[in-house]
Amino acid sequence: MKQVVQNEKLGEIVYEESFWTGKKTVSVNGSQLEKISKNTFKTPDGETVELKGNFFQGATLNVGSESVRVTPPIKWYEIVLSVLPFILIMIWGNSVALCKIVPVVGGAIGGLVSGLMCVLNCFVIKRINKIYLKILISLAVLIATFGICCGIGYAIVAAMS
Repeated sequence: MKQVVQNEKLGEIVYEESFWTGKKTVSVNGSQLEKISKNTFKTPDGETVELKGNFFQGATLNVGSESVRVTPPIKWYEIVLSVLPFILIMIWGNSVALCKIVPVVGGAIGGLVSGLMCVLNCFVIKRINKIYLKILISLAVLIATFGICCGIGYAIVAAMS
């Protein structure tokens, strides 16, 4: 995930964080900063830069006495939108009356599928700026999660009969 921020004093700051490993790199005005430790970097002129946070918490770059927000923290409604598929599957999959209408796999399998979809949704909507697009994408992920768990539920019912 790459984020570019303009700052009055420092200029263009490019923050990159690997999705898989969490490895972070920081560039200021086109020159990559030397990594001293996990969250400490050194500028070409010898100044120490400390990076606090990550993509979800919101990353902040501390240069001397100045603090620059590189990525915004996750908002409350992004968390709510991302957790909805998990809540739906856990409630539907554990209700006998609802599963008689439409069988949906719950338990560990439903939790795994819906949990993965929640994380995927969170990654996708965090990068989008428009709220209505976040809602539409979250609705699509909710429908896809229900469809996948419903398909698995029908397969289990068919295999048992």
